[in-house]
Amino acid sequence: MIRRRSRKRQGTTAVETAVVAIIFFMLMFSIFEYARFIYTQQLIFQAAREGARYAVVNTNSTSLVADTQAIVKTKMCGMDKNTSYYNCSVFMADSASKNLGDPTDAGFGVYICVQVDYDYSPIVPNLLFLNSKFRLTTKELMYSEAN
Repeated sequence: MIRRRSRKRQGTTAVETAVVAIIFFMLMFSIFEYARFIYTQQLIFQAAREGARYAVVNTNSTSLVADTQAIVKTKMCGMDKNTSYYNCSVFMADSASKNLGDPTDAGFGVYICVQVDYDYSPIVPNLLFLNSKFRLTTKELMYSEAN
C-alpha cells in the first residue's frame, strides 16, 4: 500500500530546510569570522612583538622609529593595506606603557613600547549583528638593551 502525502504538508520540507540552512550558515559564518578575527589579532600581536624586539637591540640607530615601523609593517604581511586605519608608534615608556618620549633616549633597562592600532572589519557584519569596525590595539613593552 502506497501512502500519499496530504496536501497540507507539501511545503513543510522546504520551510524546514530553509530554517535549518539559515541557522547552519549563520553558525558557519560565525566560525569563519571568529577565526579571521583571532588570526588578525595574533598577527598584530606578533608584529608588535617583533618590532619591539628590533627596537630594544637597535637603540643606537638614528632611524630607529622608521626602521621599527618598517619591521612591523613587514610582519603585518600586507594586512595594513586591507584596513581603513593602521598606525604604528614607537616610544620610550614606563611600566604602564605611558609615552615618555624618543626611544633612542632609552638607557639600559628602560622600557621601549611598540603600539599597533588597527581597524578590523568583519566580512558580513549585518548577517552576524556585529559592528562594522573594531579597533584593535596592542602594546608590546620590552627592556632596552642599550649600552
